[in-house]
Amino acid sequence: MVALPKNILATISSNDVSASDRINRTLTPEIVIALCGPLGTPLHSVAKHFADHLTGQEFKYDKAEIIRLSDIIRNLSGLGANASIEELIEAGNQLRQDNDGAVLIQHAIQQITLARQKDTQKQSQSDDGDAVRPTPTVRVCHIIDSIKNIDELKLLRSVYGDMLHVVGVYSPIDLRISYLGNKISKPEDLHRLINRDSGEEIDTGQRVQETFPLADFFLRTDTGTDSQLASRVKRFLDLMLGTKIITPTVAERAMYAAHSAARNSACLSRQVGAAITSENGEIIATGWNDVPKAFGGLYEMFDISTTADHDHRCYNKDGGKCFNDEEKDILSNAVIEKLAQAGVVDRQKIPQALDVIRHDSQLKNLIEFSRAVHAEMHALLNAGASHGSKIRNGKLFVTTYPCHSCARHIIASGIKEVYFVEPYRKSLATRLHSDAITEQESTSDKVKIIPFDGVAPSRFLKFFGGEDRKDRHTGKMKERFAHPVTSITLEAIQTLEGIAVRDLLPKK
Repeated sequence: MVALPKNILATISSNDVSASDRINRTLTPEIVIALCGPLGTPLHSVAKHFADHLTGQEFKYDKAEIIRLSDIIRNLSGLGANASIEELIEAGNQLRQDNDGAVLIQHAIQQITLARQKDTQKQSQSDDGDAVRPTPTVRVCHIIDSIKNIDELKLLRSVYGDMLHVVGVYSPIDLRISYLGNKISKPEDLHRLINRDSGEEIDTGQRVQETFPLADFFLRTDTGTDSQLASRVKRFLDLMLGTKIITPTVAERAMYAAHSAARNSACLSRQVGAAITSENGEIIATGWNDVPKAFGGLYEMFDISTTADHDHRCYNKDGGKCFNDEEKDILSNAVIEKLAQAGVVDRQKIPQALDVIRHDSQLKNLIEFSRAVHAEMHALLNAGASHGSKIRNGKLFVTTYPCHSCARHIIASGIKEVYFVEPYRKSLATRLHSDAITEQESTSDKVKIIPFDGVAPSRFLKFFGGEDRKDRHTGKMKERFAHPVTSITLEAIQTLEGIAVRDLLPKK
């Protein structure tokens, strides 16, 4: 980010500036950072590192306030400081059930709004009366520790847009167990709470597994050291605030390539992309999930003049249907009919029995009847055609955790590591291939499946390009000032905040 113009804080009442300039002068340095991570990750430490760096000499923010949703739960539920983790989870769920699903974030937004009002009052008192500022210019960051539910994230994004930066924090399971072991004495309670935190069945519960993949940055803490946290946090802040020229890592480039490839898919279920790198990081192939066509390749649009007349993908057949779902329905009906003929199921209860099989049994997780080639397989086929020798000991970057069908091909190909963004509950990869594939990062004799670490593909272009870096007159790099790359005006934000917290106001 280039240095801010000196007139950014000038009066807005002048008639000699354009409407665009007047709006630009309302751009705010304020940012909101929301942390999300599974139980046992060092979220409190990450929040503190963000706060300390922001208020340090390099970024020079006036203040960084940490808002802990656990404190909001305690205040609203009357729980004491010594409340257990499970008591906090229960109380949080109850609050969401009794109110809005994002009620905790509503209270956090209220805190942010009230803090800004105080800043505005202080600033207006210190002004000399000549400068008219429509919004406060206090350099402040609000750090929310931490969101657990998809409704919370949706509300934050609806209100703050590009002012919001979501950081997904992840630690390997062995480090999380070690950290929680000091707080939870019974191993069975520990594992139960970890599973509950990741994805409760109730919509108002903690659903970290669904929320985490939507982060803007992924921060993996696999050493448990402060130095690792400090360096990772600083890199993200340099990107957020444009203070340094930073280029993407090999992993970030590869995952962006996978993310981009996914956009080629017309699959009705989900768009998945994959990219394969050689051992030294060269991207050698990409792939996506879609229906194969005769004599090689997948159906795709070659140019804007391509018609859909010869496109036999699922969206374009029989009004658009998923053949995998259709086959599962046929199988469900056949099973129930056999049970009815044998007298095991009352024919009057066939509709209820079908509903149980289709939605509450493992049958719903079957993926064997899909017509599509999966993204990982497509990438392996493409790589094998031209770079077969480079696959061995290479890495696979995929937007969604590999399914068990792809796992066997990944293992056989010689891939050494797999990185993913979105989890996939249907996958039986580690259960069926426990001898050859693992999620344990410390293991070296198996193919490792590891959560992605770095800038999310959805934010790649925003943080790795677009700004004018060179002064056209001097030919030198412009002076860089810590200001949000995605800065926006607060004028609309304050209205949206009011709408978001309206439910919390006393009823007339």
